[in-house]
Amino acid sequence: MASPRIVLISGCSTGIGLHTALHLANDAEKRFKVYATMRNLEKKTSLEEEGKERLGKTLVIMCMDVSCDESVKSVVEEIIAKEGKIDVLVNNAGVGCVAPLECMTMEHIKQMFDVNFFGSVRLIQAVLPGMKARQDGYIVNVSSIFGITGGPFNDMYSAAKFAMGGLTESLAPVLKQFNIRISLVEPGPVVTSFISNLKGMVSQVDLSTADKKSIQLMQSVIATMTELTANEGQKSEEIAETIKEILLSAKPHIRYLTNKTYGVDEANSKLSDLTGDKLVEVLEKRFFPK
Repeated sequence: MASPRIVLISGCSTGIGLHTALHLANDAEKRFKVYATMRNLEKKTSLEEEGKERLGKTLVIMCMDVSCDESVKSVVEEIIAKEGKIDVLVNNAGVGCVAPLECMTMEHIKQMFDVNFFGSVRLIQAVLPGMKARQDGYIVNVSSIFGITGGPFNDMYSAAKFAMGGLTESLAPVLKQFNIRISLVEPGPVVTSFISNLKGMVSQVDLSTADKKSIQLMQSVIATMTELTANEGQKSEEIAETIKEILLSAKPHIRYLTNKTYGVDEANSKLSDLTGDKLVEVLEKRFFPK
C-alpha cells in the first residue's frame, strides 16, 4: 500500500474545514493523513469527538494562526520534520462580516484580509518550495460564490475572496510547470457556517453611525441570505466531498462552483456582459426586491 498523502488544512474548528478533515481522515483506503489546524484549540472538541477513532493515526489536530508568520512557519516545519513533506494544502480559514463599509475600521478590514487572504499566501509560500522540489502537490483554496460576484454588505469578505481568485489564476500556469495542481472551490451559501455565524458577523461592527436607509438595506440582505441558505444552502459535507474529488483527480479544474442552484445566474451574468451592468441588475433583483 502506498504511503498516505500528507494534508495540511487550516480553519478546522467548524464547518467546511472540520468536515474536510474528517472526510479525508476517514478515507476507507487510508490515502490521506490529515493535519487539521485551528487558531484556538479550545474549539477542537467537535473535531476531536467526531474523529476520535482516527486521532493519532490519520488525524492530527494542531494549533495554527494563519495571520501569524511564526505560527505558520512553525507548523509547516514541524510537519515536514515529522513526515518529510506536505503533499496537500487546503486553505480554508476565513472570517466574514456583514456591515456598511463606512462603519468598519481600517484595523478590522486589515484583520479580515490577514485571515481571508494573507493567511493563504503565508501557507502557500511555506509549502511551495517542497512541492516544487518534488515536482508534485495539490493546493485547494476555499473561496466563495462572493469571490465570483460581489455580495452586498459583504464588501471586505468579497474583496478578499476576489483576491484569492486572482492569486489562484495567476499561480495556476506557473505551478503547472512543476506538476502542482491548484484549484479554487467556490461554495455558497453553506448552511452551518452562515446560520451559526451571522449574529457574530453583524455584531463585530459599531452600527451606531450608519444611516437609516443603509441599515434597512442591510437587514433586507440578511433576510435574503438567511432564506437562501435555508432553501438553497449546501452542507459542509458536500464541500468536503468536492475537495476529496479534486485531490483524487489527475487533472482537476481551476474553479469549482459547488452549488448548482445558487449563484449560477450571477456568474453567467458576469461572464456574458463585460460591462458589468447585467450582474448588478441581477444582484439588485436578488437582494433588494421591489
